[in-house]
Amino acid sequence: MTPEEPFAVLGLEPTMDPLAVKSAYFAALSRHPPHQDMEGFQRLRRAYEALTRPGGLAAAYLTSPVDVQKLAREARERFDAPLEKAAVVARAERTRAETVAQWVERCSRMSWDEALRAFAR
Repeated sequence: MTPEEPFAVLGLEPTMDPLAVKSAYFAALSRHPPHQDMEGFQRLRRAYEALTRPGGLAAAYLTSPVDVQKLAREARERFDAPLEKAAVVARAERTRAETVAQWVERCSRMSWDEALRAFAR
């Protein structure tokens, strides 16, 4: 983010949450009160107004830079464990299906007498 982007001015990651914008604005006001830091306050106010005007939040969000590394890390944290679990389940199911197929194949080659002897226990 460049320093003059509204999200960066407010010290906020790009978001579509208007409450997060409002909270960030009021938190930033404590760091740049208008009676002590007029220039900082004016930057904050411009950023806040840019984000709160109709369509401003969406426009700023869509034009903000994307942190691909962060998104990839979050996706890995969210999806790696469920994907690994699904892979384990799929391998187990495939093994079970192969075992059943082998059993059916062996049984289909048996004669009636062989089957009676094998399963008569």
